[in-house]
Amino acid sequence: MQDAIIVYGHPTCPNLGPVKGLLTQSKVKFEYIDIHQDSVAAARVRAINNGNESVPTLVFPDGSTLTEPTVGELQSKLKSLGYKVGLLAWLIGHIRLIFFIVAGLLIAVLITVLRSLGIF
Repeated sequence: MQDAIIVYGHPTCPNLGPVKGLLTQSKVKFEYIDIHQDSVAAARVRAINNGNESVPTLVFPDGSTLTEPTVGELQSKLKSLGYKVGLLAWLIGHIRLIFFIVAGLLIAVLITVLRSLGIF
């Protein structure tokens, strides 16, 4: 795929889902390559990352790369390339943060209820 972003990763990478979700929701053309299934791709990732198989590693059409980017870094890069990153893409990219905030709020509510009942 020419002019597509290449996303190198493997199925057990915890950051792969948010990266692919952000790219998909932003309507960005990308090609995913599993470095555990492609030794040439694994070698390319090691060449980019000083011998480390750090993933996800993204290679952009202009030749620039991002390795293990934060949501903010990836959003900034996509915006600099002219892509629009919408609210749904932002939510997908921040799903872990949202999960922890919601979980914390639920725990706080539960503690408040238990205290008001004299249980805790």
